[in-house]
Amino acid sequence: MKNYFAFPGSFSQRILLFLHVIPTLVLLTGLGSTAFSLELDPFPDYIFSRDPVSFSFHREEKPSFYWVNIGVPDPFFKGVLQYVLGPPPNPTLYSMRSIEYGAKVDGWLTDQLQLRAAIPFAANAMLDANGNTQNVAKFGDLEIGATYLLTGKRESGNFIGVDGWYRFASGTNPFNMDFPLLSTGRGAPGEAIGLILGQELGGFSFFQSVHYEKTQPITVDSSNNLFGAGIFQWPDYFHATARIDYLLFHRAQRFVRLFYELRMRESGLMEFNRQVVTYGLSSPYGVGPTTATTDMLFFSSGGLEIRVDKEFTAQGKVTWVPFETFFTTREFRPDYGLLFSFDLTFRPI
Repeated sequence: MKNYFAFPGSFSQRILLFLHVIPTLVLLTGLGSTAFSLELDPFPDYIFSRDPVSFSFHREEKPSFYWVNIGVPDPFFKGVLQYVLGPPPNPTLYSMRSIEYGAKVDGWLTDQLQLRAAIPFAANAMLDANGNTQNVAKFGDLEIGATYLLTGKRESGNFIGVDGWYRFASGTNPFNMDFPLLSTGRGAPGEAIGLILGQELGGFSFFQSVHYEKTQPITVDSSNNLFGAGIFQWPDYFHATARIDYLLFHRAQRFVRLFYELRMRESGLMEFNRQVVTYGLSSPYGVGPTTATTDMLFFSSGGLEIRVDKEFTAQGKVTWVPFETFFTTREFRPDYGLLFSFDLTFRPI
């Protein structure tokens, strides 16, 4: 029987294939006239891929409630048109909406070492305080990542691996813009390191990951109208993911899988000139003014993955943000809702 999942070629040929794919992703991002948004979460490449080589395309809508929870500095909302729905604790809505897109490639160079590259971008727009539409059209921050399996096999079975990514400051700097929410990146490079684990049991498979992420400090000059001159530091982040998949249908190369995924992001102090900066316009308790200087945000997701054939897979996912009721007695934050995402994966070999 022919093995559709064999990875042909020598080690050097695999490296050349991966290096040829990265310029292709760069070209794809330049084909459309889109605007790119500030990206505080890692591009969705944290899920382990067993495919020898795969190309993925991602789409996710991000309304106002996402931006008030995701952890940007409170001054970033200055000048954005607001709609207040009644007295506190009713939400304040901001005229900010984004549809994030992205392209990613994964490739295994050996049975233990996987490399990947991702380019996020988004169609992003907002209304300023005068009701005028503002947008930006530039590249976002390029991410590259790697996974090394300490135990287990790429093809199937249980595994434990070391995982990490590096984010280049290839986008624009939010502190050099009139409307920082339209920035193409954080304004500084960052890196993350962590562990991933996976188990298989009958029709079920389980995935867990933990990562620690740090962003380099940013030097802000006196032309910045939010903070003035000084040193800005994004928070350190602790990411954790748990996912369970159930194989609902499997025949030959085709299958249907249901999955549930829970992600957590714990954020430390955000500082400017060593002074704490508040972020997260929604009060953690759903009432009262903003006082948040740290945060713990949960994402609860469910979805369906359909593998049409050996070359093509489609995945749809719905995410509730923020999700806190299972872990705390706090009330919901004033603004929350559902995110919708869609992923297409192609396997050329």
